Amino acid sequence: MGVATLDPGARILVLDDDVEDAEAAAGTLRDADFRADSLSDNAAGLTVDSFLADVCAGYDALVCDHVLSRDRRFGFTGAELVSRANQRTDRPLPAVLLTSHRGTDQTGSISRWLSGIPAVVDKPELTDGIVPALDYTVRELRGDFSEERRCFLTPIEVLEVFTTGEVKRARVVVVGWHMQKSVWMPLEPALAATGLNAAQMEGRWLEAKVNCNAKRPDDLYYRDITIAPDLPEDWFTS
Repeated sequence: MGVATLDPGARILVLDDDVEDAEAAAGTLRDADFRADSLSDNAAGLTVDSFLADVCAGYDALVCDHVLSRDRRFGFTGAELVSRANQRTDRPLPAVLLTSHRGTDQTGSISRWLSGIPAVVDKPELTDGIVPALDYTVRELRGDFSEERRCFLTPIEVLEVFTTGEVKRARVVVVGWHMQKSVWMPLEPALAATGLNAAQMEGRWLEAKVNCNAKRPDDLYYRDITIAPDLPEDWFTS
C-alpha cells in the first residue's frame, strides 16, 4: 500500500465551509511551499466516495474542517471524510482534520472516526501545527506509529449505553488504558462489529485494539472490536 511523500510542491486540497478559514489554511500551506487550493463551494449530492474520487483526484493530500454542515453544503462530516481518505485501500490520501470543537459535544462525532485520523489540529494552532500534522500522517500511513497512536489488544467493560443525542455512545472501562477510570466510546462501530444491539451491549465485555498510551481519553480509538471470551471469576483479584 503505497503512500506518496509530501515533497515541496505537493498539491493539497483544503476543505472548509467557511471561505476565510479555508483560504487561511491554504495560505499557511503555500507559505510552506505546497500548492494548496481551498474549497468551500456546494457539494450537495456527493457521497464521501464520490467526493474522494472526483473532487480529490489529482491531489496529494487533504486538509479538512470537521463541521461542514453549514447551509447543508456537505452531506458528511470532515472526520468521516478524513478517515475514509486515509483508509482507502487502493490509494490512501493523507488527510488531516481541523477543528474548533475539541472538548465540546462535537468530540463524539470525531471519536466515531478517530481510528483513521492520525492527526487532529485545533484551528487556533493551525499555523504551527498543520505541516507537522501532514508529515506525521504520511508516516503513520506507512506504518510508523507514534507511541500514543500505537494500539494493542485490551479488554473493555461496557458500563452504560446511551442512544440519545447526536452520537450514540457507551461509558466503558478500557482496562489497558486505566482500570479505575471510565471513558466515552462511540457505540455504532461496536454494534456493527459485534452484531449486538444497544440493549445487549450494556454489561458486556469486549476486546479491541486500542491506543492505550494516549494521554487523553478523547484521543482513544478502537479497532477490531469483538465480544470478549468469558473472563475467570477471579480475574480482578488473582
